[in-house]
Amino acid sequence: MKRTLLWMWMTLVILLTGVQTGYSHHLWVFEETGSFIVARGHILERVDDYDPHKISEIKGFDQTGAPVLLERKDEASRAVVFPDKPVAIMSVRSEWGDRVNTTRGKKLMNRQTAEAAGLTVVKAFTSTQFSKTLFAPSEISTRALGLRFELVPNADPVVLAPGTPISFKLLFDGKPLTGVLILTNDEQESKTDVNGAAEFTFEKNGVHLLYATHKIPAEADSGLDFLKFMTFLTFEVK
Repeated sequence: MKRTLLWMWMTLVILLTGVQTGYSHHLWVFEETGSFIVARGHILERVDDYDPHKISEIKGFDQTGAPVLLERKDEASRAVVFPDKPVAIMSVRSEWGDRVNTTRGKKLMNRQTAEAAGLTVVKAFTSTQFSKTLFAPSEISTRALGLRFELVPNADPVVLAPGTPISFKLLFDGKPLTGVLILTNDEQESKTDVNGAAEFTFEKNGVHLLYATHKIPAEADSGLDFLKFMTFLTFEVK
């Protein structure tokens, strides 16, 4: 009986807090025969379809930090760009829009639509994501690109030797964030210190991704409880 009551209590907590099973989607860019694909899914495991109109900005930079001209082509389920010269860094901003946590899980709709459908809304929010993918050594790899939410390495991770400690600074509106958890695709995690920095060591060659989440209160009378932001940084250790 006690186990049954405990299980029921834990289930109720999960429903009321809107906690979801599964994972948050990653956002990154990969190269494919001269073009670059904005990918959403789970890096190294799966790439999912998405509405390319949700990708509001894509920028490219060469190894000197100079902007690269990108020709964009939106396909049915992904955004593709064609650079006019080699790319060292590419950044992406995505506006995924309204979300609600309900007693029946997370739904991709706003509060009004959810309540009209008979759902009990626990929290309503918007989701915005930022991503940087490093393809080659660059003079600006250790500098902020000006994204609202951004991970900035203190050394160029593209030339990093496996097993070398490296720290990353987490910035929101250009200011360091303290006490925020940064996670990686190889199950490392570390909280940022008073300077917004956290250190990691990547022991193996291959593609690595770091990511973090930050929430801020929504404006009054907006129908939202908070604004959710995620940021991603992807690079390959060779």
